[in-house]
Amino acid sequence: MTTAIEVLPHDAQQHELSATPLQWARTSADGPTLEVAGTLGWDLDQIGPVPVAAADLVRIATSAYLADRRTSRPTTFVRTIELTAHTVNPEPWNSAPGELIEELLHWLTGDVWHLHAVPATPTDRAQTPLPPADDVMLLSGGLDSLCGAIDHLQDGTERIHLSHYDGSTAVRRAQTTASFWLRSHASHPLRHRTIKIRQNGPAEPTSRSRSLLFAALAAATAATASSPQVTVPENGFTSINPPLTTARGGTLTTRSTHPGTFHRLNALLAALDIPVTIANPYLHCTKGELLQRAHDQAGDALLAAAAATLSCGKLDGARYPGGNANLNCGLCVACLVRRGSFTAGPHSDPTVYLVDHLAGPPREKLLRNRRKDLTDVQQAVLSGIDEIDILAVGDLPPETDFDAIVELCQRGLQELSRVPLP
Repeated sequence: MTTAIEVLPHDAQQHELSATPLQWARTSADGPTLEVAGTLGWDLDQIGPVPVAAADLVRIATSAYLADRRTSRPTTFVRTIELTAHTVNPEPWNSAPGELIEELLHWLTGDVWHLHAVPATPTDRAQTPLPPADDVMLLSGGLDSLCGAIDHLQDGTERIHLSHYDGSTAVRRAQTTASFWLRSHASHPLRHRTIKIRQNGPAEPTSRSRSLLFAALAAATAATASSPQVTVPENGFTSINPPLTTARGGTLTTRSTHPGTFHRLNALLAALDIPVTIANPYLHCTKGELLQRAHDQAGDALLAAAAATLSCGKLDGARYPGGNANLNCGLCVACLVRRGSFTAGPHSDPTVYLVDHLAGPPREKLLRNRRKDLTDVQQAVLSGIDEIDILAVGDLPPETDFDAIVELCQRGLQELSRVPLP
């Protein structure tokens, strides 16, 4: 089944009349539309005077994200999405760069995407330029992003920390807590920008295109601030995300920060002549090793901030009587990897997990709902991870040190094996 969606400025004319229109406010001052809410307008006024290619990349990525959340995923998993997006310069998107982004979206989501870019009127609104920066670093609200920020906090780099959230109170709270901690411990003023954008109404819970949106926002911010790089702090075990069982391989495995994703993103930026490179400096670190690096910098003061970060892949605490929507569940694979990271050093895990917060029937219900995660982890610990498991996620860039990746995944599995399971 094919879904056709057109994302357009709220005052523009629709091109594809057979598509479902999603109207996006031209500026943040216009307020939300019925379909799209957030703090970012179509003209990207919250970022500044973004170069055309980078601005159109954000418009394409945002359109894909909105279409992704708008389109329910069938039991067959694969969707076909016909996406029409309004851009200032549609020509690149209807040629080779457009094909690159279609392939990148397929790589990330497992779906078939067809992109059609149509012309839009450029903004004539005066925008304030961003002061120059040396780096743009993603601050997602997760433990890795906090640890990466702490590891770089005293390096003297002029850096912009960038956050994106789609309305989740838990994510916003984690980002705010991390930003406050960093500000209070930085030796110079911290620059932090937060962007909210989401599709109004009920949304498809899977949102694998979000990583493209986050990267596009960062690349546009970097291009506006004349920064040559975007830094994405993510431990290598999670980035590679080796399937713990054969059922988790291929496009069923999240590739948000996989090396193949960055390879494709950088090829797209080069094709658009956007002078920005996206990189993960922690590809060869496990989560525990990244946590230890941050602890070496900040000591035990890190732990209280770490407890407020979010790693949970399911975050469904509100569904259980007596539960809490802001708590990591403690039992999904992402939470178990998080818990394993605290076993790699002398520090204890201060996180309050949903599984420890609940009691009686609600806790038993959570255990039933996480049974597959637990058995998959147990199977992986018994079976190990080898080269075939790693390649099952997808191709790696040609320059990858494959032996180092295998060793990394084995160390990550050792951390995971030390987590006591119920």
